[in-house]
Amino acid sequence: MIRGKRAEKEYAKLYKNVRWPTEEEDYSEHWDVEINGIKIDVKAIKKDDENIHFVEFKNVLGKKGWLYGDADGFAFETKDYWIEVKKEDLQEMVHDKCIDKVKGWDFYEIATRPGAKDLFTKVKTIDLCFIGKIKKKV
Repeated sequence: MIRGKRAEKEYAKLYKNVRWPTEEEDYSEHWDVEINGIKIDVKAIKKDDENIHFVEFKNVLGKKGWLYGDADGFAFETKDYWIEVKKEDLQEMVHDKCIDKVKGWDFYEIATRPGAKDLFTKVKTIDLCFIGKIKKKV
């Protein structure tokens, strides 16, 4: 949680016209910052490994995950850059790469955690670079 809030604030520094969501918007609509009318869900580095990111199809309650939230796009953090990806492009990429995949923990396999109703997959950061725009951190 702390890592995520730090990343959101750092990402927002790239822009001037920033609006923060209300608590309700953040929780129910799955976005972290609105820039010039575009809602972005910011995804922080996971445990300092910039080579992987996770994409959530369903959340821990079994409801729609952030991939299907109201965000227009996503900003994935790396150590030196942000990768901005449109929602539709990310949806298309993970659907194409996950189709016919088994459940498991490898890239583009479908995973869940014991006791949770979530569904997610692990994606390669390099693949995000091919469908997104790179912005250098400030």
